[in-house]
Amino acid sequence: MTDPTHLSQAQFSQEQASAPPGAIPVDRLHNGLRGQLQKDEHVLWQGKGSGRALDAFNPALIVRLGLLAVGAGLLVFLMLDNRSSTYNWVAWALGAVLAGRIAWFVWRSSATPSRQVAMLTTRRLISIDQQRPITNWMVTLGGESRADGKHAPPHPIIVTGTKARGHIRLNRAPQNTRAYPPYILFNAERPLEVAALIKQTLQIDQPIEDRTK
Repeated sequence: MTDPTHLSQAQFSQEQASAPPGAIPVDRLHNGLRGQLQKDEHVLWQGKGSGRALDAFNPALIVRLGLLAVGAGLLVFLMLDNRSSTYNWVAWALGAVLAGRIAWFVWRSSATPSRQVAMLTTRRLISIDQQRPITNWMVTLGGESRADGKHAPPHPIIVTGTKARGHIRLNRAPQNTRAYPPYILFNAERPLEVAALIKQTLQIDQPIEDRTK
């Protein structure tokens, strides 16, 4: 069954004819974005993440992983400290497995920015994970955000990195256990300009905090 809020090719052509100046044509959108457009929406900006963003990793999750590593190290130490060396190989194997698992998780999760595509329309900002749609999020008019089925009130927009390329944090995600919290645009070009465009388009009253270097 077709979602009535999504447009057919003919409708898209008609809507693009009345698009505001600077709007991005539908046929030039990144993969995954076109299907998210709704009736009467026009795309004013689109972006695609790249590389990794370890500096944006969830601090709370880093603490948990650190505690897990410390606990695993202590367990291995206690096993090796045993007078009997018969099962020392078990301790080393356990330590290697845990260390490898943590390293694999961090490496895999840190690729999240390279899977992100996002667009700012005349009504909302949408971020899509090309491999994990369950982690998609959006910011609507006024700055209210939605992710994981939960809503978050408006929050100051925080820009980090450099003025040429950086991260844009549009909201906070309380009690989030992802490697990367939602509401972050990763590695955006000219992030301060993009943040200003988002603020103006979505009529967000919250300020922009410039933390770029």
